[in-house]
Amino acid sequence: MRNQKGITLIALVITIIVLLILAGVSIAMLTGQNGILTRANEAKTETAYAEIEERMGMAIQSVYADTIKPNATVTSVSIANIVSQYNSDNNGHSTATDNSSATPNTIKVSMDGTDYTVTLESSGQSMKVKSVTK
Repeated sequence: MRNQKGITLIALVITIIVLLILAGVSIAMLTGQNGILTRANEAKTETAYAEIEERMGMAIQSVYADTIKPNATVTSVSIANIVSQYNSDNNGHSTATDNSSATPNTIKVSMDGTDYTVTLESSGQSMKVKSVTK
């Protein structure tokens, strides 16, 4: 009877305990304040902010370039001109509306169903993006 082979109950219980510990560590790595899913959502938000800031900066520079052309039809860098240029550059991917009547130098941008507020600051004859917020 001593030559029987097989898994003992103690070995089985230890294996289950080790698997539960590994599962707990894996779940903790996925969720929580510093988990992979939380950090992925933060990165997605930061990427959206950077994308809007970049697109808005390009629209501002395009309007500024239009004002310095000989025989220019655009004479100043205004919020309305920037909004118009932004909307024509982005072909419906995101849209901007002039919000400067409610809050000076702000533009509302809607991208992928989320609304953002872009705050601009004047620097000389041009403007630049100061901040992007949700």
